[in-house]
Amino acid sequence: MGNGKDLFYALTTKYTTAIAYDISDNPEYAGEAATGSVQSERAWRIIKIIYDVSSNPVSVLWAEGNQKFDKIWDDRRSYTYS
Repeated sequence: MGNGKDLFYALTTKYTTAIAYDISDNPEYAGEAATGSVQSERAWRIIKIIYDVSSNPVSVLWAEGNQKFDKIWDDRRSYTYS
């Protein structure tokens, strides 16, 4: 899987997509919202990608443990992920 960037290849184009990278240039957070949504709007669903020591993605966790489009992308680091 390389550095995990290919995880996002299949994201649908009907959503606005945002990706935030960690210090190793691995995607750490990904979010999607209805096209036209802004990052400060409560319209996003967000995942956090967990990596092993070899930088392989091993799990994907949802912000606040759900897939609802009710998160704010700009606040992604403040959510609990499960």
